[in-house]
Amino acid sequence: MRRLLVAITILLICGGGVLALIWFGNYFMTYAASKHHLSVEKGAPQLLPLGAKTILDLQGSGFDRETSVSLIMDVDNSEAVIGTFPLEGIYNESILHDDFLYLAPEEGGVEVLNVKNPRQPQFLKEYLVGRSINDIQRSGNYLYLSCGKLGVSIMEIQQDGLLSHITDISMESIARQCLFVDGFLYVAAGSGGLLVYDVRQPEQVELVRVLRYGPFISQMTISEGYLYLVVSGNLIEIYQLTEPQLPLLVGSLPLPATIFDLVTSQQQLYVATKKGIFLYDLANAKHPEMLHQWTGFGAARKFFAGRGNVYVSDSYSGLRIIDSKKEASPDYIDLNIDPRTITETSDYLFLAGSNKGLLIVDKNALSSRQVVRTINTLGSVHDLYILDHWLYVADARGGVLLQDLDAEGAEFITLSSHWGESFSIDQELLFVAQSKEGIGVFNISDPGKPASVAFWPDLTAMRLSVAGDYLLASKGIGGVDLIDISDIQHPIIKDTLPNIHTLDISSEGHLVYIASKDEGLLIYEITDDAKLNRLSSLSTPFPMNHFDLAVGLQVQDGIAYIANGRSGLLIVDVREPAEPKILSSIGVHGICKAIRLVANKAFVVSHHGGINIVNIENPEKPVLLNSIFMPGLSRGLQVVDDFIYVTQKEMGVTVVPVPVAAETVKLLSRQRMQIVLPSPKFPGRYNLQIVNQRESAVSDGVVTYQ
Repeated sequence: MRRLLVAITILLICGGGVLALIWFGNYFMTYAASKHHLSVEKGAPQLLPLGAKTILDLQGSGFDRETSVSLIMDVDNSEAVIGTFPLEGIYNESILHDDFLYLAPEEGGVEVLNVKNPRQPQFLKEYLVGRSINDIQRSGNYLYLSCGKLGVSIMEIQQDGLLSHITDISMESIARQCLFVDGFLYVAAGSGGLLVYDVRQPEQVELVRVLRYGPFISQMTISEGYLYLVVSGNLIEIYQLTEPQLPLLVGSLPLPATIFDLVTSQQQLYVATKKGIFLYDLANAKHPEMLHQWTGFGAARKFFAGRGNVYVSDSYSGLRIIDSKKEASPDYIDLNIDPRTITETSDYLFLAGSNKGLLIVDKNALSSRQVVRTINTLGSVHDLYILDHWLYVADARGGVLLQDLDAEGAEFITLSSHWGESFSIDQELLFVAQSKEGIGVFNISDPGKPASVAFWPDLTAMRLSVAGDYLLASKGIGGVDLIDISDIQHPIIKDTLPNIHTLDISSEGHLVYIASKDEGLLIYEITDDAKLNRLSSLSTPFPMNHFDLAVGLQVQDGIAYIANGRSGLLIVDVREPAEPKILSSIGVHGICKAIRLVANKAFVVSHHGGINIVNIENPEKPVLLNSIFMPGLSRGLQVVDDFIYVTQKEMGVTVVPVPVAAETVKLLSRQRMQIVLPSPKFPGRYNLQIVNQRESAVSDGVVTYQ
């Protein structure tokens, strides 16, 4: 280990990568300190009345004088995960038979796992290596694997769960999905139509019919003798299967948007589209009756029909469960995974997704996500601003909206129907970036009665920042405009930076700070003749520049705090704007994309990581305090009265309490601590998060307040 450290040190010094040396040094220091790995044992859960303090004795390892402890509301279902199995890559299909799970990775093949003991799955064998599998169906002891251009493979399940290859069905088109019906196999073959095979003798498969040749056939499902077939993207054709080898067209169901997936369960048809999920009653199978439409989905691409439940994989909000008896938006089940495939037993769910491995979930321990409040806009929320008790929302579909937070059940007031992207505030004026639809300006001196001051339809912006009499408009790939707004009704573009791909913008006085995609941090000054003059640029050195992407920034007291993609939070001293200096960098969960500063804390919003709270009291030594996993976050975040308001696109605005720090932490040894916890303001189930300079650990569901 020592020789490796010396070699890397020499290499980095020779390359001039001072910050890279620090970065790698932190990694190896963590490795070297692994014998003091931070962990905490879970004690008996406590039930306390709201307002009560409690004293806890913690057992674990790696405790030191820098260790801090705080209470975090349990917003996910981590306690329900009772087993895991490491899997590399993305898994899109699976099927469960007896004690054996058959998984199809995106890179090809089918893998067999023994899950008789759900807490400790065992890998058995892999088949059809390199063959891409789009779908897995089972009938009896046979598996039918849709293998794209390689057609369909038929495998037989042996008593020990392993497979034996029976035959391959070759075809000129692409096998996307297959269904088994009374000895016949239906294959959705894209532009090749619907193919019907006689598979009553699996060793001698015969093509008996090509149905609907020509239109693109993508998905299909069956319910009580009827086939529902997706044709040309947004049309469902209904076939009666009295004679399985001769499907008879008996009806059709047009949808208003492209269909992603469909499934039937308990005589009901669920259809996922770009416009949400549609639910139909199939009591009259030839003429489905629409029962409900749910629009609060970001990207509901895939269904899984379980034992009485229909599960939805939504790439924005994760796993959701539909209760057809409720018209309310389906429950969110946060498991810190983007589920691509789900199988179910009476007690467990087996989920696999994108690079998260296999999760085994105790269904009886699942619960809807626990939050203080959810504010649904029925659109896609990108940003928010709260003044007094009034909530302003920038919604990509709903426009600019206003709601009274103190009035329970209050409806949103629409201030503008134009696309809402982001806000910038200057004294009593609220500036709204509305993408290609212009820039709006509202006077919010009376926040409950905002008045439209101006609307500039010819100006475009994704992010805005006000600098005196100037407005800086970040246009993404279109660069930056410097706009004179001294006459609010007649804005004038004074200068443009056309060749910069800007992701965020901030300003202090006459200085302008740009988070750019290709050049990192850029610093400009606004000159006396209203021009933008570049003072400096700063890109992080190797190896960090392979992971960073300056997506968001905020500048405060001459220090720039940058949400830096996969590299975490980057802190830069910009008090000498011509010579910015990196002070520190700290890794956080997910891919950082936005940042909000509140007192001596940075709230970092990250993709696949949720909300990360960093202590920045000393900018040269930032400390990660808390990580609150929440899927589907956009950029908006504000802290008001000890509550975090955060935007979650189609999930609306979510409110969670700010983590509560322990009043006292008494270090007894590296294995023992005694802490005094104050009560949070809101009842519910809370986790303990323990952090030090190197690591963090979580103990789930330790205290519940009533």
